[in-house]
Amino acid sequence: MQHHLLPFVLLAGGLFAQSVVVPNANATTLGTSQLNSIIRNAGNPRTYQYGINASELAGVPVGSVITGVSLRFMVFASNSAVWPPADITWTNYDIYAGPAIPTATWVADPALNFASPPQQVRSGPMTLDAGVFTNLGVAGTVNPWAEFYFDFQVPYLYLGGDLALLFSHPGSTDPTTAQYPEVVTVNAAAHGVARVQSIYPAGTATAATTFYVMRIHYGYGTGCPSSLGTAPVLVQNANLTGGAGGNILLQVGNVPPISIVVYALGALPLSVPIGNGCTLLVTPDVLTFEISNLKGRALLTFPVPPAVVGSFFAQAAVLDPAVPGGLAVTNGVSPVAN
Repeated sequence: MQHHLLPFVLLAGGLFAQSVVVPNANATTLGTSQLNSIIRNAGNPRTYQYGINASELAGVPVGSVITGVSLRFMVFASNSAVWPPADITWTNYDIYAGPAIPTATWVADPALNFASPPQQVRSGPMTLDAGVFTNLGVAGTVNPWAEFYFDFQVPYLYLGGDLALLFSHPGSTDPTTAQYPEVVTVNAAAHGVARVQSIYPAGTATAATTFYVMRIHYGYGTGCPSSLGTAPVLVQNANLTGGAGGNILLQVGNVPPISIVVYALGALPLSVPIGNGCTLLVTPDVLTFEISNLKGRALLTFPVPPAVVGSFFAQAAVLDPAVPGGLAVTNGVSPVAN
C-alpha cells in the first residue's frame, strides 16, 4: 500500500535511511567479489563471524538499537536477474551480536572474539522472500539493496566500539546452489575481518578472506513483546538523496501472522509509558495500518516527490489480544534531512 507524503515534510534536499553501509567506502562503490555463506542452500551448514571496526560504525549514534542487516547482489554472471524464484526457508537461523575484541587480534574460536558474552538477537526459522535480490548486470555499477532484512528479534543496544556479528545456520530448504551477495577483501586496519566454517551450530572457524558489503539498520528506543514472546521490530529503508524522490519503506517484522499493524508517524520523538511495559516513542500525528503476512512481516511504502525531504519519526504497534493491554510496539526510527 502506498501513502501520500506527510504534512510535516519540510525541506528540499535528500532523505536518508537509518542505516550505514560497511565498508563505508562501498556505499556506492562495487565490491570485488562474491560469497554465499550466510544464505547457503540445503546440505551446506555455515557459520560466519563478521567483525566491524568502530570507525565504520561512526554513523550509528551510541545508544541506538541495531535492528537488522541487509545485503545486495554482486554484479556476477552466475547471479540471476531476480532471485530467489520462490521463498527459501532455514529451519533454524542463529544470529548473535556483541562487542568485539580488536579485529586484528581475532582467533579461531568465535566465542573469544567477543569482548563480553554476546546477545542472541535471532533464532528459529527464517524465510528469505522470493525475488528480493536483483542483479542489473551493469559492469561497475552496484545493484540495489535487497528488500529483505535479517531482522533482529531482539534489537541490539550499540554502545560504541568494534562490533561482532555471528551468523550460523544448517543450510536452507532450497536444493539449488545459493546465489551470491557482494563482498570485499578483509582488512583489519580499515573495515574489519571475518571467520567462516562449514558447520552448524557455531564452532571453531578459519580466517576468511572475504568481508560482506552489509547494511546495518538501526533505530532508537525499545519495544514490548507480542504473544511471540519478543517485541516486533521496525526497520526503515530506502536511501533517497539529491532530491531525486522515491519511496520510503518501513517494514515491521517478528509479529504474529495476519495481524493489524498500526504505524504512527510524527514530527517529534516521545518517551511516554503506555502500560504493560510499552512506550510511545513518537507523536502520533498520522496513523495508518497494514496487515502482516504469513511470515509475520508488514511493509508500509509511501512516495516522496522530487526536491522534498521528510524529517520525522516513526513507530509501529501490533494489535495482539493475547498480551495484556492487547498491544505490542516496536522500536522507533527517525529518517532525517541531509
